[in-house]
Amino acid sequence: MAADSATSALERFLEGHSDDLTVIGRSGRTWDVLVPSYWKETVAVSIALGDRSLRCDCFFMLAPEENAEQVYKTLLRRNERSHVWKFVASAEGDVGLLAELPAAAVTEEELELLFGTLVTLVDDTYVPYMKLGFATSLAEQVRKGGPGLDRPPPWVKQP
Repeated sequence: MAADSATSALERFLEGHSDDLTVIGRSGRTWDVLVPSYWKETVAVSIALGDRSLRCDCFFMLAPEENAEQVYKTLLRRNERSHVWKFVASAEGDVGLLAELPAAAVTEEELELLFGTLVTLVDDTYVPYMKLGFATSLAEQVRKGGPGLDRPPPWVKQP
């Protein structure tokens, strides 16, 4: 059965990456995992394994405060080169990421690609999203002495 093989592959993958991925919950064939990210510190991913498919979803950012049309166009263009991850928007405009794989395709190698692509996509998209969707708030934060996008986030260890 594909779901049993996928479950085994996922468990081996998570165990093999316990130094960088944190399983924060599990119930049956669902897992909640924290994935490290440079710009967001961590990304919480919900993984649900059905009989025929593996579905992963995570929250990316709140709805943009400004330039919404350009922000969403940018995300749609990124969907073209994001492996199986796709940017999605809620009814409120908040942005998430969604990936689905056939259960038969779930291997440790495919999971490595899936999570590696997620981290790259989140980190490569964060700065352009913030610059387009939150330019005014970001400028105000910097004006008040807060961090901007020109230096590492506070959780990044400095040499």
